[in-house]
Amino acid sequence: MSDKKLDAPAFHRRAKRLMDAWKAESDGPDSLLVIHGKTAPDVYNKTIAIHLWLFGYEFSDTILLFTKDKIHITTQRKKAKILQPLQDAENAVPLEITVISKDPAPENQQAYEKALATLKASGPAVGTIASEEPSSKIVAEWNTVYSGSQSEFTSRDIGPLVSDTLAVKEESEIKHTKAAATAGALLMQDYFVDEMAKIFDEEEKVTNRMLAERVEGALASKAIEKRLKAKVPDVDMIEWGSLPSVQSGGKYSLALDAQSSTDALHAGTVVCSLNMRYFMYSASVSRTFMIDPTPEQEKNYAFLMELQRLLVTWLQPGEAMGDVYERAAAHVREHRPDLIDNFGVDCGFVTGFELNDSVNVLAAGNKRTLAAGMAVVARVQLEGLTNAKVTDTRARTYAYQLADTVVVGAEGAATVAASCIKKPNDVSFFFNDDDEPAKAEPARAKTSSAGSAKARGGAARAPTTRTSAILPSKFRSDEREDESSARQRREHQKELLSRLQADGQRRFAGEAGTDGEEARTVRRFESYKRETAIPREARSGRIIVDERADTVVLPIYGMAVPFHISTIKSASKSDEGEYVYLRLNLVSPGQGVGKKDAAQDDNGGASFVRSLTFRSTDVARMAEIHHGITGLKRDQAKREAEKAQLADIVEQDRLVQVAGQRPQRLGDVFMRPLAEGKRFPAALEIHGNGLRYMAAGRSGGTPVDILFNNIRHLFFQPCDKELLVLIHVNLRNPIILGKKKIQDIQFYREASDAAFDETGNRRRRIRYGDEDEIEAEQEELRRRRQLNKEFEDFATRIVDASNHDVELDKPFRNIAFTGVPARANVLLQPTVECLVHLSDAPFFVLTVADVELVHLERVQFGLKNFDMVFVFRDFKRTPVHVNTVPMKQLDDIKEWLDSVNLAFTEGPVNLNWSQIMKTVNKDPAGFYEDGGWAFLALDSDAEDDGSEEEESEFSMSEDELAESESEESDDGSVAGTESDESEGDYDDESESGEDWDELEAKAKAYDDKRPRAGDPPVESAPAKRARKR
Repeated sequence: MSDKKLDAPAFHRRAKRLMDAWKAESDGPDSLLVIHGKTAPDVYNKTIAIHLWLFGYEFSDTILLFTKDKIHITTQRKKAKILQPLQDAENAVPLEITVISKDPAPENQQAYEKALATLKASGPAVGTIASEEPSSKIVAEWNTVYSGSQSEFTSRDIGPLVSDTLAVKEESEIKHTKAAATAGALLMQDYFVDEMAKIFDEEEKVTNRMLAERVEGALASKAIEKRLKAKVPDVDMIEWGSLPSVQSGGKYSLALDAQSSTDALHAGTVVCSLNMRYFMYSASVSRTFMIDPTPEQEKNYAFLMELQRLLVTWLQPGEAMGDVYERAAAHVREHRPDLIDNFGVDCGFVTGFELNDSVNVLAAGNKRTLAAGMAVVARVQLEGLTNAKVTDTRARTYAYQLADTVVVGAEGAATVAASCIKKPNDVSFFFNDDDEPAKAEPARAKTSSAGSAKARGGAARAPTTRTSAILPSKFRSDEREDESSARQRREHQKELLSRLQADGQRRFAGEAGTDGEEARTVRRFESYKRETAIPREARSGRIIVDERADTVVLPIYGMAVPFHISTIKSASKSDEGEYVYLRLNLVSPGQGVGKKDAAQDDNGGASFVRSLTFRSTDVARMAEIHHGITGLKRDQAKREAEKAQLADIVEQDRLVQVAGQRPQRLGDVFMRPLAEGKRFPAALEIHGNGLRYMAAGRSGGTPVDILFNNIRHLFFQPCDKELLVLIHVNLRNPIILGKKKIQDIQFYREASDAAFDETGNRRRRIRYGDEDEIEAEQEELRRRRQLNKEFEDFATRIVDASNHDVELDKPFRNIAFTGVPARANVLLQPTVECLVHLSDAPFFVLTVADVELVHLERVQFGLKNFDMVFVFRDFKRTPVHVNTVPMKQLDDIKEWLDSVNLAFTEGPVNLNWSQIMKTVNKDPAGFYEDGGWAFLALDSDAEDDGSEEEESEFSMSEDELAESESEESDDGSVAGTESDESEGDYDDESESGEDWDELEAKAKAYDDKRPRAGDPPVESAPAKRARKR
């Protein structure tokens, strides 16, 4: 204990706060007496809270006596030695330390009598913590001395005084509280959710208590420890405030000290509560998870989540705690009176060293007020709810609880200490949804600044669309649900477009445009630093091509004038008679040339030479000069191209290799693209701050290092329905591999051995039937599963090694669609954060968070395909086109775009996006003032009209019925209609058609013209006569 060092300034600052609060009480006690004996390790009370708050440690067998002008501490010798530096601090509260022996001794009696005399001198009213009765040998000795004079004193309870003083926290205390809340949120969303989903998915027989014990043990696991290290400064100081609580199966106790039962974990409603401590400061988080919830249950949960959001906004300094609860209860009575009887008896409590401060509770009648710096567990509960629609008796009764630790700010609403999953999509799991056409394994839905492609509970739900005239269901209720979802999508898209408009006006307020072009600077070239550096041969009046200086020296009026090769636009040679002419065209302003050749004029009064012509009779010499200039120009253009390619290359840090042990490896994998030469398998290794792949080759090995801080996306794609199993890395900044700039690197292994053919082996000749083929198929399936597990485990280890700076993403094949992003028609698969194609080169990785808007082109009746245009938030980037997407997947894509919060519009034609983006970049602020992207949404109203027509596919108005009858009467006119004719033209023709009598007369005339059977043959009349008829 001798190595402990106390924070003297903090002790005196806090002791002064406590004494000032005590002196401010009008009827306060004359002295404060806090006696600490011995307690169990997992017990936290107000006495321990005072010790931890003042000293940072717990000093057992210690008597604290506060008088109006001094603090008296009576403790044992070793503890007194630790407390001694407190007496020498600056601006110190007067402090007196009295030493007693560990065992009963005469000097102890004298020390107790001295403390008793100080009590009598202070006054008869002694403040003690009434709810606590300390016990130990030292306490027994004190009680023996104190009992003789106890009748002279009156006790006052100082529990409320201690609670109010310790409730308001300093900045360092708030940081500790937030760290505890962060640990609880991480365990909840990174361990509990995945473990619970795994148990239900695998139908594992586990009790509530067993799951709680797993969560308790997860705090000591290396994987969780690594994740905590990235968010919490000192992981060793994290501990449980109480055992985790897991409740399910109809038996719920929402008390803070509720224990997990031994009943089996039930797939209905699961309530989990986690209470954490960091440097003894407490925080609590509680969540409710719903498995296959009914619409009524989802409605109740959404209401409770909204109520907690409002509760956090009501936690403001000066608000009475009882009034906060009354506002919450009034909100329930007003909006959901059917739930008022199920509403909890409080809305939370102040937390600190004590997890639950019994004095500062958000309950009815509590007149204590909130203050800035308080840490409050904002908790809302619904108990005793019933679900009459289920037959399972354990699922009939359920309860909901949401709790978060929040910090009351000096101004405005309180702030949540640590965010944790809460939205219905994140806490809802669907295992028995028979109506869904596609199922995916349940997993936790990840959150992001850009959205998520997963459906409820993390299961990727494939949207459905009609691909034939046969109805998918015989029930009208299903059609109504589709109409409702389409209506919700339209409303959501309107909201997203309005957000884009407001965000654009905010981003570009007062910002000038760039005319869609980058600002160009005047380039200056220097061939020689001094005149003496010009080659001597140039003095003879000859043209010299100096490759060393990238310069052509030309004789002009008898002087050698150097021209840098960058100033020469082109060179041409022509023969006329006995002379050879060499013409040099120079770069100058005002020429109609490309942007790369356009010169900048920073001197308005300068004169420029546009061309120079030289004549000579030496044909060979002039040909040599022309060849030299052309080659110099070609080399210079090549260097400029390489320089432009490397312009965005960022120098990486050095790879920190694992020392003293073998790094984690994934052996026998290939890399794409190849570094050099022929492909050879090698190992991918995990090191301290990145990955290393030793690309094998004939010249030895070329290491390829990828640092974790340069990885933007990490993908794992299994070999299900694919030829390769792969790990794909998308980089933030490109790297140079060989001589090429690389943005994406892929490590893969082939899933099947195509070189092996067993059709002619001995086993095939001996065994008959398909047994061997079945066995081979089973072996391939087993090998594919093993490959998937091996690569996914390695990708998970990469995430752990990066302290979760890198997150693993996986494509959802069941909601994929085909399109042409480059040259070939490929399968594009959404992930949580991207849209990717990883199976073949060129790879396609589009980050959803970078996209501003998606425009769907060529969306019109009669076409089989449409195009997608992704417009980025950075308007300098060229929009990405995905062409030739099948029209039958239009609804699926709209559903996916809406689910990841991407605004989309549609139109019937392709647009000139280069001109559109040039206009936007020219004046972004003016663009948004004129309506922004609203001009694209004008054509999107067709979706609204179409949805109205689809309300009932078999209901027809009287006008439509008349039109259909006229169509049936004249099959020839319908058959002659072009398939790609627009719907509007068809309607115009129908409305201007003839009535029934006219059509009948035309049909009779047509029949009269046709010859009947048995009629004599008629000679064909001349064409003019036929037209006359």
